[in-house]
Amino acid sequence: MFIVITGLDGSGTSSIAEYLHKIDKGSILLRTPSEEYEREEIDKNVRDISQVAHYLFYLSSVVYMSDYIKKNLDYKNKNVYCVRYLIDTVVSHRVAGMNVSMNYSSELYDILKPDLSIFVDINESIRQTRISKRGKSHLDKVLDDNEVREQFLNEFKKNLKHENSIIVNNNSENIQYIVKELYTNYIKGEAI
Repeated sequence: MFIVITGLDGSGTSSIAEYLHKIDKGSILLRTPSEEYEREEIDKNVRDISQVAHYLFYLSSVVYMSDYIKKNLDYKNKNVYCVRYLIDTVVSHRVAGMNVSMNYSSELYDILKPDLSIFVDINESIRQTRISKRGKSHLDKVLDDNEVREQFLNEFKKNLKHENSIIVNNNSENIQYIVKELYTNYIKGEAI
């Protein structure tokens, strides 16, 4: 299966993806934007001048990853996990005021649709503790605003309705238990 792991920054998406990859022997772990895309300068310098250019950069990284998976990976016979994908690009730019939607196909591209999207939910105080330990990014600071954070959560929920998706609560200290349950109940067993 092709599985996307998404959620607010600091919710544990990367940790959950890494543990899933570790227990799922032979699986592949990816993320968008990938290392081919240098996002720091785009986030720092482009977003304030042109939201459209910022959006197209992130959309490009998703199209690239989709094409990479389709051309290079056997996602029909092994699990491919991807941290962040089209939903993240759409959600963050909708919150920024752009009228974009979850279009997997257009005249220019045909993005691989996930077989499963996993949204990682978390209590805000736990998320704040985690991001404070690692240092806050620009987006972390944006998400400190309760109203903006609610907009993100509402957009995620609205867009997840159109996906084959589940919500995982990551409030526990025992992330390995969460991942084991997730893997056993939804990925290995494919009880979707």
